[in-house]
Amino acid sequence: MSIPDVPFARPRVTVATVRLLMAGTLLLGACHQAPPPAPAPSVETVVALPSELSPWTGTLASALRAAESGRFADAERILTDFSLEHAGSADGAESDFWRALLKTDPANRAVTPRESMALYDSYLSGGRELPRYAEALILRRVVEAMDSTRSLLATVRQSASAREKAREEEIRRLLDEVDRTTAELERIKRRLIPKS
Repeated sequence: MSIPDVPFARPRVTVATVRLLMAGTLLLGACHQAPPPAPAPSVETVVALPSELSPWTGTLASALRAAESGRFADAERILTDFSLEHAGSADGAESDFWRALLKTDPANRAVTPRESMALYDSYLSGGRELPRYAEALILRRVVEAMDSTRSLLATVRQSASAREKAREEEIRRLLDEVDRTTAELERIKRRLIPKS
């Protein structure tokens, strides 16, 4: 069965129809309001009062500048003063940690490992809740190991020096004995030579 060929009828668009569609679109657009803009996120700003600011950052910077220029005594004084003024505070404990750390610096030749270990022990006595407890414990062990190695090396050097001295004394004694024996042989030789 075939479909009869029917001419396609186009709908007639009149000016009135277009005007009606445009008016409807405008009315629908007027009824539909855009959602209000989202409020701007509020950021709470906390302003620290001058009495709440800690001088620790500036103190540490001053101490590190002194240490970097080789003035370890000045760095020690700066940190000790701060530690005493802020005893019992987190910043005071931080100052004690940095005192120990600067005494660990190999460039700080005026300090013994024992002094450094004593400062680490003092810091560690504050307990495991201290922020740098693990670091201080590790550094204290490193200083102790270095001190043990240094002591062992000094003992080995002293022992080697004692052996060297004993060897030199033995060589001197043997040379003296050779000289005496040579002199005695010369005397015997002179006696044995017949006098003419």
